[in-house]
Amino acid sequence: MKFSFLIILAALILYGCKQDHKKIANASELVYTANDTTSGALSATLVLTANGVRNNVTATIKLSNANAGPVNIQDILISTTDGIRSLPETGNSPISLRPGTDTTFSIKFRPLNDFKTYQVTGMPGFIKPAYNMLISYKTSGNDSLKTLTLKSQTQKDAYQNFTLKYKKPITGYSFNTKTDFNANQQKYLKTIKQAGKTPFVYLSEQEIAIAGLNFRLKSYSAHDTLHAELFIVNHAEFAVKIAPDAFDITASEKPNQGGGKTIHLERLSGMQHDSTMMEKGDRILVHFKKYLKPATAGKETLVLHLTKAFMLTGRKNLFSEDVQLLPANY
Repeated sequence: MKFSFLIILAALILYGCKQDHKKIANASELVYTANDTTSGALSATLVLTANGVRNNVTATIKLSNANAGPVNIQDILISTTDGIRSLPETGNSPISLRPGTDTTFSIKFRPLNDFKTYQVTGMPGFIKPAYNMLISYKTSGNDSLKTLTLKSQTQKDAYQNFTLKYKKPITGYSFNTKTDFNANQQKYLKTIKQAGKTPFVYLSEQEIAIAGLNFRLKSYSAHDTLHAELFIVNHAEFAVKIAPDAFDITASEKPNQGGGKTIHLERLSGMQHDSTMMEKGDRILVHFKKYLKPATAGKETLVLHLTKAFMLTGRKNLFSEDVQLLPANY
């Protein structure tokens, strides 16, 4: 009897140590609860956790087939309650379940949580308190696609603590559309032969369309570092030369203000070996990074310096003026 008691006591101590170790190992994780779900022949259970450091989600899924024939899994997606869907980080691999069998696997997601945040900053947005797991499948002899939905939810207090600990403030930037940029730029382009007699100019919060060239900006500031990507497509009949050293973002009208900048041009399409030359149909991505600490973080207007960064034949500037960037917190 005494021997049995000692065994039980040792087991309890060992179990307690394992539980404490588990808590320490998963300190950065947020756990979701999800109900087991059955849809036709397919049954599923879900264990979902979010990692605050990596800003990603891991789903451990068990699928069971109670059908007389095989069940073929087509896609597994994660969705916010607003309906924003994301694929797994490593893509989907088809799964075929034989009758009466089951399988368990883990799959990682870095879900797109907020469209506006992504549009402005290129970041996916912070982890949500609830997600839906969407599993689409087909059964033998039936080509219709069925979907099983697993709903998951965190506890309110746990999510609030998780948010306080891991949600870091970032500032995104958009073009200031309340200036005279459109009128000034169009007037300037009328003096340039390549742009034609009636050049089209349009400035929106994240895009500039100018005489057949399209510029789309994603930028954000975090930890005193400014990150930006400028995606450029040339639909014009003329070529444009990029001068990377002249490209800059500052907290004043003066270029080269602030810390050292890093610029890299990535050619996405086109036959030119020179990444600084853009001909019709070419696509280039400008990667920009710089130490920059505005006097009032999240409130100060910045300046995107473009006037000397894009040149036409005859060393003429494409842009007549630089563009203001307005901040917003995300």
